[in-house]
Amino acid sequence: MLEYRAECRVIERQEDIESEWRELQKQADCSFFQSWGWVGTWLTRVAAEFSPQLVSVYLADEVVGLGILITAKIKRHHVFHSRSIYLNEAPFLDNNLVVEYNGLLVARGHESEVYLCAFQYMLQQFPAIDEFHFSGLTSMFNVNAAMNKCGEDVKIICQETATSYLVNLNYSGNGVDAFLANIGKNRRLQINRSLRLYEKQGPVQIDEAKTVEQALQYLDALKVLHTRRWQKIGKAGSFASEYWEKFQRLLISNRFKYGEIQLLKIFNADQEIGYLYNFIWRNHVYVLQTGFVLEQDKRLMPGYVAHSLAVDYNKNKGMEIYDLLHGESLYKKLLCDQRQELYWVVMQRKRIRFLLEDIVRIIIRKVRAVFS
Repeated sequence: MLEYRAECRVIERQEDIESEWRELQKQADCSFFQSWGWVGTWLTRVAAEFSPQLVSVYLADEVVGLGILITAKIKRHHVFHSRSIYLNEAPFLDNNLVVEYNGLLVARGHESEVYLCAFQYMLQQFPAIDEFHFSGLTSMFNVNAAMNKCGEDVKIICQETATSYLVNLNYSGNGVDAFLANIGKNRRLQINRSLRLYEKQGPVQIDEAKTVEQALQYLDALKVLHTRRWQKIGKAGSFASEYWEKFQRLLISNRFKYGEIQLLKIFNADQEIGYLYNFIWRNHVYVLQTGFVLEQDKRLMPGYVAHSLAVDYNKNKGMEIYDLLHGESLYKKLLCDQRQELYWVVMQRKRIRFLLEDIVRIIIRKVRAVFS
């Protein structure tokens, strides 16, 4: 009977693993955040600084699982230290890209076996590592199944859960009205009123960037509107991170020609209404970032109008899912008809310092409850 086995090696250059990653993703049900487009671009940013390692799982001589491991020393509460490994991310210092739909890249039908093999291998191969972080997973099933077989010296902690909100584009009919027919009556009436008001200055149109240069121009315009809106409520917005912005520009430059990047401009004859920065992967639209004009007239709802037009636009392009990603903003709940739970999970070795950390955390929580 064939057995699964794992091995690990340092990634010197992203080109060294490109062919095997691309080959495996053809056999995997993976998100854009697990695709070579995202991963390869990310590696060019982190390889020199963090010495990433590739963990590979084999069935005989066939690669059935891959993941990229980043090692770091972290400190929590100014006291508790942890030697940690992160999967497919480096979310510390200024390098956090907030990965979603993450996990090992796994050939279909091998999910449970690959996770078990990878977990057992990492626990054995990295005895000095205290914690293994798996962020933005779409399921706890494979993690829990693997953990049940990894022994009593480790425990699984779900540090955070979040919900992504999606629109299933397989609804009946075409046009913005067909989409709006699926949302609540009050919000539908408000969006239609807003659309009519914008149309007084001419038809509201949507334009997709046709070149990488135009895509970057649209990103510049999006940045202005996005930053202005966030600064109005006293926050910086995503573009305050120089690392985040440089990564996105590199990603656009690298992946636009492959049809994985979509920059949309929504406008009428009088003004720009908004911009959307999306990823396109296997008929799935991931809305990463937006920028909408600030309106004094509360009847004007640029975000709702822009998303409604973008939903219809992408449905007409043959897309199947319009994904607003995770976050509890009201507009996501009102526009979307599907949800996907995400999990931020830590596999932690049982150390005394972590027991002390748990005790301190409980004490702090109780003290805050008393004085709140």
